[in-house]
Amino acid sequence: MNRNKVFTKAPKKPYVSSKTSDRRQAAGSSVYLQRQKQQASQIPPEVINQLKSSSGPSNSKAVLRHDPKTGKTWYDATLTDWDPSHYRLFVGNVGDDVTEELLIQTFMKYKSLSKVKIPKEEGKDGNKGYAFLSFADAKDYLHCYKEMNGKYVGSKPITLERAKTEIGDVVKVNKSSIKRTSIKKRY
Repeated sequence: MNRNKVFTKAPKKPYVSSKTSDRRQAAGSSVYLQRQKQQASQIPPEVINQLKSSSGPSNSKAVLRHDPKTGKTWYDATLTDWDPSHYRLFVGNVGDDVTEELLIQTFMKYKSLSKVKIPKEEGKDGNKGYAFLSFADAKDYLHCYKEMNGKYVGSKPITLERAKTEIGDVVKVNKSSIKRTSIKKRY
């Protein structure tokens, strides 16, 4: 055994002061947030409108949903906007400063991005703190999950998970039951 090994120090990593530094993003720098909003405004409006979710139920189709924890059943018309063959990601920890345009700008590098939705709170201007993304290609879906999980979008680091809601059978309903009204379950 050779006991006279000489250990050398590893060279120090150079300080990187790039635009994408997580430290700068974590500090919530107003300059960084302004830069993100300016970049989002550079996307053509037709691309944004294509990827944005529709603003509400436009037809009489809905998906019957059931919450096993509360026992409530309702018709959800927002699920008919999603293509069931696409791969969906749940985006958690979305800050109030994040808009659909900012998410589109952030995830635009994944070519098969097909839809972005940030649910809004009823009666308030803010969002609910989460969003959904849809991808047509499984490779983009996986690359997005691996690369973007924990990255800062706006002022908070986002968490990505597979969207667990399966899009069930679409049924025709009257407009009064499309709203999230509870239907008593009979068992």
